[in-house]
Amino acid sequence: MKIKRGLVLALLIVFTSLYAYYMLIMNSANIVFKNVLLIIIILLGIYIIKLLLPNNSNNIRYKYKEKLYNSLEINSDTVYIMIDESNKKVIYLSNNIEEILGIKKSDLTDDEIVSKILNIPIIKTELSNWNRSGKYVSQMIEYDNPKYTYQMWIKVKIFPVIDSKENYYIIEIIDATKDHDRQHLLISQASDIKTRESQLNQITAASYDVEIDIDTIRNSYELKYFKSDNLYFGEGRQGKYTEGLEEILTYINENDRKFVYDALSLENLKEHFSKYELDSITIRYRIGSEIKNNTWLESTIFFLSSKQRNKVSILTKNVTEKAESIREQNVMLQNALNEAKMVSKSKTNLISTISHDIRTPLTNIIGFSDSLLYKDLSEDVKDDIENIKDSSLEVLEIIDELIDTSNIEKRVIKREEKEYSILKLFKKLESDAKEYIGNKDLKFNLVLDSNLPVILYGDEIRIFRALTRLINNAVKYTDEGEVNVSVRGEKNDNFVNLTVTVEDTGVGIEAAKINAIINSKNTTSGIGYVKNIIELLDGKLEIESEVGKYTKVIATFRQKIVEDNKVRELIKNNKIAQEFSLEGKKVLVVDDNKLNLKVTKKMLELYDLDVILLESGEECLENIKEGNTYDLIFLDQMMPGMDGITTLNNLKSMENFNIPVVVLTADAMEGKREAYLNSGFDDYISKPIDKSELSRVLKKFIKN
Repeated sequence: MKIKRGLVLALLIVFTSLYAYYMLIMNSANIVFKNVLLIIIILLGIYIIKLLLPNNSNNIRYKYKEKLYNSLEINSDTVYIMIDESNKKVIYLSNNIEEILGIKKSDLTDDEIVSKILNIPIIKTELSNWNRSGKYVSQMIEYDNPKYTYQMWIKVKIFPVIDSKENYYIIEIIDATKDHDRQHLLISQASDIKTRESQLNQITAASYDVEIDIDTIRNSYELKYFKSDNLYFGEGRQGKYTEGLEEILTYINENDRKFVYDALSLENLKEHFSKYELDSITIRYRIGSEIKNNTWLESTIFFLSSKQRNKVSILTKNVTEKAESIREQNVMLQNALNEAKMVSKSKTNLISTISHDIRTPLTNIIGFSDSLLYKDLSEDVKDDIENIKDSSLEVLEIIDELIDTSNIEKRVIKREEKEYSILKLFKKLESDAKEYIGNKDLKFNLVLDSNLPVILYGDEIRIFRALTRLINNAVKYTDEGEVNVSVRGEKNDNFVNLTVTVEDTGVGIEAAKINAIINSKNTTSGIGYVKNIIELLDGKLEIESEVGKYTKVIATFRQKIVEDNKVRELIKNNKIAQEFSLEGKKVLVVDDNKLNLKVTKKMLELYDLDVILLESGEECLENIKEGNTYDLIFLDQMMPGMDGITTLNNLKSMENFNIPVVVLTADAMEGKREAYLNSGFDDYISKPIDKSELSRVLKKFIKN
């Protein structure tokens, strides 16, 4: 620059001298000499002006660099790095490198930054081959980001900037993971298919072993390998695709050929284009004829559509190791699943056995207790009998809850609906609650909406269990004060939406724990069991609480109205449901257990029925063959020799047999009711016999 300034100064002095000399000789010199001197002065002036003007090419370069610098500030989602090529020093590094690449700016030295980018083989090759005609070098590469749980891809653009004395790189890095995952869509938009294929090969050559390119319109293909040591389908070749596919199939395990053909047939590929179904498809299959020598391949099919052609690129890689690992995991999972099923089956069988074996003696205890209560006994004796009956019912409740919990865990629980008295239900809940309170300094208050219907239709047993759990929880966590139960009903056509609120003055629940309780998957816990039962009834459960003050649990569910007389009328008239008379009607009871027969007879005689008892299926068949007729038959299922189902089938095979048959069984597991009805029984009653169920059946088949 100093030489240039000196030259300009010297030329200015010469120019000034010549001009002064010209002016002096202008009047005396020859005209030709004057003209030549004038031309020299003009040319010298032009040259000086050119020297004084800035270099235009340098100006353009500076403007280009200025544009790049501006972009550093604007594009905050892109990492920019400027490197001095001569000394490999970092001139500039944008602050968002940690956000994009997962590394702290302070953790990197200049050498590490240069090594991480410029020494990547494919980029190093690109830079060495750069012919300076393009503006930048661009490449997409894999990148391990410590903050990512999957493989990241980045797009690197390098702008080599060359001045007269300074050479440096401006590097632009963009997260291109999504672009890479959707590369078939990007590829389909490329105007030059040849260029696209070259770019695709650069990206995929490191990950895949073979590529098959198919032109579905021309029925042509080309098979080429990225690695020469994995010739899965023979040598690389090209030609007619339909013929090429037949040859490819010969290398595929015969058990997988049809599956692969269906996926890769020309007709199927064309159908994808016709339906615009251009998302990639991945298939996995084996090659080789011997099972023990199988190699697993995974092919990803990309659909590439342009104005002139519909092309398919199939990229294939070896996933034998991965497939074997998955196979081993599947075997382990299947073994674990089978073991879990066996444990679950054993658990179910155990519960079923316990249920059946305990229900049988409970049937007798509850039945005899009921019959004794109708005798003329002292009040003390009747109280003792009531206690015996209540204790037996509590054992039965425990068994039923055990069955319910098992069914909830297996997700096979279903409603068991029947008619029931809402007043009787809540009076029983009140009685049990007061007994559970015992000597605690607690008041129990029950408030029923006086406009509630008298008789509803629903799953009374499970409603009772769920509400018992809620009330017992309230009593358990309340040492003094009150436990209040209120029941409201909102009628809607033939249904009533019941809202049962259980509120206590106990320890309360922390707000953070309420959601955990409501969302608990534990079906055996109090709230977990109640929540599942309420949801079974298409209802919902809500909890409100304040630590040290109160807890309010609100259960809402819908029930069908059977009798719409008001509860207040029932209370006012002190109306007690009485058994109805079926005098003159005749029923047959078949059961191998003599105590069961005795109890059932006592219960049926309350309805003034004529009851005949038999102890086996064979006796039942003989009795009917002799011409005896009945209004109803109660038939036990679990009998030695001929069981209930076999007896029923033999009865139905008799000519003109039309007596309704109700199964009596202690088998009360979920789904048994439907199973027995599907076997041909007209109805189902579980043991111990519930009087309301017995009344329902007698009304259904005899009274009505």
